This record gives sequence, C-alpha cells and structure tokens, in this order.
Amino acid sequence: MVVGLALVAVELRYGTLLVWGGLLAHGLTLLAAVTLSVWGLKEIITGWWPGAMPRKAPARRNRFLLPAEGWVYGVIMIVLCAGSAIGNSNTLLLVFALMAGPFIMNGWITFAMLKKLNVRRTVPPRMMAGEPFSVELELINPKWWLSAWLMSVRDKVGNGREELNPEVLFTRIPRRGRETGRYQLRLSQRGRYSFGPIQINSRFPLGLVERGLVLADTAEMLVYPRIGRFTASWRRQLLTATQLVSHAQPRGGSFDDEFHRIREYRPGDDPRAIHWRTSARRNELMVREFRESRDRNLILLLDMFLPERPTEAQRQRLEFAISVAATIYNDQMLSSRDTTVFFAANCDPFREWDGSSHRGGRDELLDLLALLQPCNRAGLQGLLDVVRRQQTPHSRAVLITTSPARAEQWDTAQAGHRGNGQAYLATEAPQLVVADPDALAGIFSFT
Repeated sequence: MVVGLALVAVELRYGTLLVWGGLLAHGLTLLAAVTLSVWGLKEIITGWWPGAMPRKAPARRNRFLLPAEGWVYGVIMIVLCAGSAIGNSNTLLLVFALMAGPFIMNGWITFAMLKKLNVRRTVPPRMMAGEPFSVELELINPKWWLSAWLMSVRDKVGNGREELNPEVLFTRIPRRGRETGRYQLRLSQRGRYSFGPIQINSRFPLGLVERGLVLADTAEMLVYPRIGRFTASWRRQLLTATQLVSHAQPRGGSFDDEFHRIREYRPGDDPRAIHWRTSARRNELMVREFRESRDRNLILLLDMFLPERPTEAQRQRLEFAISVAATIYNDQMLSSRDTTVFFAANCDPFREWDGSSHRGGRDELLDLLALLQPCNRAGLQGLLDVVRRQQTPHSRAVLITTSPARAEQWDTAQAGHRGNGQAYLATEAPQLVVADPDALAGIFSFT
C-alpha cells in the first residue's frame, strides 16, 4: 500500500513517466499503483480485523508478508525512484529497475513453489498430560516441473487457555514427491486441544518477500489428566486383598478366583463344602475350595467446586484433585477383577458414569475427566444422594475434595442426614481425601 501511494504521489506531482513514456505509460503506472494500494489495504484489514469480512474462510488462502530485509529493500527502491523522478536521473532509474527485478522475481518464484502444495497431519486421538508425543506432517508437492525449497510448515495448537505454534522446516521437496517431518509437544493441561490451520511459508531464494499458503486443515485431541502412582500402603488401605475361604459362592463363575479346586477333606473343614459325587467316585471325602475375591466395587466422588474468581493455586489444586481421581480409578482397574466403578462429579451439569453399563469403558471415564469444568455453585447434596443410592455392603466410597473447608462441609452434611433420620450408609462412611500435594506427598507422586 505504501509503495502504491508513493507511486501515485510521485507520478501526479512530477509526471515523469508521462513525459518519458507517453500517456500509456502514465496510465499503466497509475493503474498499478492503485492496485497495489487497494490490495495492501485489504491485507491490513483482513490481518488486523479477521471478523470484518463475514464470508466463509476458504480452504486455501494465500498470504503475503514483507520481512525486515524486504522493508529495507523497498525503502531503498522508493528513495531511488523518487530521486530519479526529482533529479531526472536515468542512472538512478536504472538502479531502481535493477533492484525491482529481483524483488518481483522473488515473490513470483515463491508463489509458484507454494502453488498446489498440500500437508497431511497425523495426530494421536488421546494423550496424557505431561507426556511427550510427536505429530507427523507430510508435505506433498504434486507439481511435475518445479521442486519446492526451504518450506516452513507452521501449525497452531491451542485449547483456549494456551496457544503453541510448532514449526517444521523442509529443505527440499522434489517434484511429484513428498517429505515427512515431525515436531514434539508436551501438553501440560487437560482438555480438548485443536490443531490448525496450517501455514506453509517460504522466502526462497533471496529472502526479500515471504509468501505463505494457509490450509484450513484442523484436528482435535483429548488430553487426559495426569495419572500418578500410589504407594503400597494406600492400596492396602483402600483396596482389600484377595483371601482364601472355604464356603461356596451363591453363583458359579468362569474365573479362577471364584472356584479354586477340589481337594481332600481335612479335619476342621466345613461339612457343607463336601462334594459328594466326587467323594463317591474316589471313595474318600473331597471338599470344594473357593477363592473368594474380596475386592469391592468403588464409588468415586469428585468435588468440582471452584470460587468465582479463583487464584492460580486453587486452579492447580483442582487439577491435582482430578489427577488423584484418575489415578484411583486406574489403580482400581489394574489391581481388581470383576469389580465396577461408579463415578459422580458435582459440576454443572451434574455428571454420573456407571462402569457396570460401560464394560471396557476406561477411555470413556478418562474422556469425561478430561472435559470436566469447575463450578462455583457445586453443592455436596448430589454426592450424598449418590452415596445413599449406590452404596452396598460390597462397595466402598471415596470422596476427593480440594480444601479442608469443603471436607468440613461434607462432615456437616453427613451429620445433618443422620440427625434427620436418613440412614444412607450401608456399611461405612466414604473415605475422604483432601487433594493437598503436600499432605499426599508420602503416598502419591507423579513419578
């Protein structure tokens, strides 16, 4: 835009090309200057105010940028052009023409190399927070006559709270060829991350003009909360071990931890465990031995309360609580067999997840944990109702909260239920876990 306005001003003020080249040269110069001015104004508007044009963004869009070297080069060209017009110097005009040629050719060559280029991105659908992973970019050059040189492919990664711009440099993509590059990320926040759009930029060969191609290629990835590790003392406290007993279960099963074996009768065995058919066949008393799993179903409750204007420490504490909940669930699934998990969180809206109706749904609960949002109106009544409705003698409930003040509110709510005569606990009160990194340092870690 600046170059176009300068050409218009110089030509209208001095009329150098009108005298030197006639009316045709004068008209062509003014037309080129006006075109440059309008095009530059459009680029400024679309760059500074993207919403000013409500039309749908195209799938492929070209962009233009002058680097610092290009601005210096352009200023020198303007000075030479103005000096040649003011001083009627053919030498300065010749130098201006010699400088304008490489400038224009640089932009044309870069534009020709970018034409028809395409990028394919490969993103894992899920990843754990804090874990490094790679994203693959494949740059495709379908042109049969021109190679692409020094192409920089820049991606955009964000989740609304942070934004990253990883970049991969491709030295050369041969004609009708493709090259693959990778960049690594380590995302620290859980949630849904979006990828795209992709920019392909190049300044080859002289670095005076940067041309780019914007591809509306998008993708999404879920980042799970970070999963830590509990010590053995925590497992003994929360998850009971398997114990060998000698009484029959009410139902038969296919697992070895239900029916163990048939063995010889020993003094002290329960006579009701004698297997009479086998005893008659072997002509000696034989008893059935069962290994009863005392692993209990888990009711996992998560308090998602966060003040309306939380501090960074409170946000970190809530994220730590979500990580503790994910770790407890993961530990339950790895160390227990034939048990279920019921999860509830008092976010807005209230969320429940029943593992008994989602067999093999480990990813489903982690997806839910990744997308949970805090609520400043989160109450504890809904969690109490879940305990009253779901707890049985064969289940254990764990409540994870973020502060001792919320723990006191939980105790007060339980006392209120008992005072009103509403017996809701089938066996024992829920185990209360305050998500304090310092307090849990001895039994929980991320390493």
